[in-house]
Amino acid sequence: MKAILVSGDGIFRKVLCNIFIKMRGVESVKEFDDPALVLEYARNNLIALAVLDIEILDKKKSDLDGALKRLYPHIVLIYINSAGYQVLEGMRIRGDYSVMVSFNRADVLNMARKVRRQEEREKIRVVMFGRFQFFVSGQLVYFANAKAKELLALCLDHRGGEVSMEEAVDKLWPDRAYDDKVKKLYRKAVTSLQATLRDAGVEKIFINKRGACYVKVGDIECDYYRFLENRNREKCLYDGSYLFDYEWGEETLALLERISTDLKV
Repeated sequence: MKAILVSGDGIFRKVLCNIFIKMRGVESVKEFDDPALVLEYARNNLIALAVLDIEILDKKKSDLDGALKRLYPHIVLIYINSAGYQVLEGMRIRGDYSVMVSFNRADVLNMARKVRRQEEREKIRVVMFGRFQFFVSGQLVYFANAKAKELLALCLDHRGGEVSMEEAVDKLWPDRAYDDKVKKLYRKAVTSLQATLRDAGVEKIFINKRGACYVKVGDIECDYYRFLENRNREKCLYDGSYLFDYEWGEETLALLERISTDLKV
């Protein structure tokens, strides 16, 4: 899992970083001294744990914790500060843990267990705003076949609906005639996608049938799906980009722009 640590105190950050990087299952801890720099990193890295200094959030009038929760609903937020217990108790309604600077080993182990449980529950996560990314258990999945990755993105764009072979060929190979040669390319992409998902342990989400395929989206955490489900929110993480590596994504982008415009009215 990946973690972030946000504090304006450099020494404080180093001490905490040394503690959290030793947690079992933590692969990296990224340090920040300004909340404004965090979200760009978080959008491109699956964050399971965020350690936030209350003082810097208040000083910067930052809604970073809220933004992280919208991006990763199951993220574990830990608020740390040298403030009195009254302040820390007040933070409990915003996050999962509020601890003093001098927290003990039991606190750390308890945090680690909570993070691991959350990470297991949110096994598959997809980023569709910006560049398409597919995560399994916090790890970015690598696709040896670029068309296999694009086919998965197309299926996810359909939100569980079937993608016919004809449509897949039209969008993935727009300059090719619909003949036996391009059908072979499609089948190669399907086979490669099945192998990649199998290696990641999530092959059951992709269903291939004669002349069509689709993805079972029930257990997938996705920024695009969450955007569509929460139209009444005051803030969202849509930044005006959607699957920008794929031209066929422009149709959905137009829909997102209309929704975004309506929300601003």
